[in-house]
Amino acid sequence: MADNCRRFVLQHTMDPVADGLYVGSAMAEGDEPLLREAGITHILSVASHYVASYPTRFTYKLVSIDDLPEENIIQHFPECNRFIGAALAGGGRVLVHCLAGQSRSAAVAAAFLMQRDRLDAEQALKVLKGRRPQIHPNAGFIEQLQLYRDLDYDVSTEKALYRWFLIGRSADYFRTHGAVGAVTVAARPAAQGRHAVRCRKCRCPLVDAPNIVDHRAGAGQAEFSFKKRDGSGTSTPHAFPQNHACSSLFVEPMEWMDSVGDGVVEGPIHCPKCRAKLGAYNWAGAQCSCGKWITPSFQIHRSKVDEVRHQLLSPPPPPPPLV
Repeated sequence: MADNCRRFVLQHTMDPVADGLYVGSAMAEGDEPLLREAGITHILSVASHYVASYPTRFTYKLVSIDDLPEENIIQHFPECNRFIGAALAGGGRVLVHCLAGQSRSAAVAAAFLMQRDRLDAEQALKVLKGRRPQIHPNAGFIEQLQLYRDLDYDVSTEKALYRWFLIGRSADYFRTHGAVGAVTVAARPAAQGRHAVRCRKCRCPLVDAPNIVDHRAGAGQAEFSFKKRDGSGTSTPHAFPQNHACSSLFVEPMEWMDSVGDGVVEGPIHCPKCRAKLGAYNWAGAQCSCGKWITPSFQIHRSKVDEVRHQLLSPPPPPPPLV
């Protein structure tokens, strides 16, 4: 059985998955006669430190990434989509490859089909598997494809879901390495947000609804997660339904918080205007008054702030429907 699978992979080093778009292995990228026969003009290499075989004969884009679930592949989707789209629009043909032509290249090709045809991850992968049965993105890449759909194919740190994904990755890095890596911070909100939280002493705006980590009271642990959804099925970066009985608010890291992006594990949170102490942060986590452990913890005491809820004149557009 294993020999048959190996033989199948070797015989199908690349396959057409859409008009002008091929997914394949490193063997395909190194086979110039095969590339010429298929009319390939552009090659997108999605592999770790890959060296192009024919840099003067084809137009290349190299994306260095390992085939690991913890890798951030979604950050590369916009640039890869632009490369593929421009090549196809110019009448070219594109090979997207990794080493085996199963995980990294499949995830990138799926992201292109998702954006172009407004598909979800399951639909795009079904199309690919119909043309190349051996594709099998790792679990982390599949989750990121699902996130890509929830982001409406727009990978931007202006979107709370993507920021929370990055914060979750930072928390994973801290648990693994015991140090704080790169940190994505949110901008200070507008003065008239939906759930404005202001310093009680000077009225300085601090955070708004999308920045707040809501959680269910009680023992246990809550973590930053982009995969959680509320009871209505709407995409939300919040971990759990809000609990108003807690004595603290837990928020995402904000740009106005001192030293949060400087590799510091824990420290105080001060108002950026009057310097009143509002709470504290700790990448190892902290316990709420309700008993829930929040990781990482950016904790603001409710006694130090005022919470103001506003009715927006024009409600925000609804999130894309979930298929």
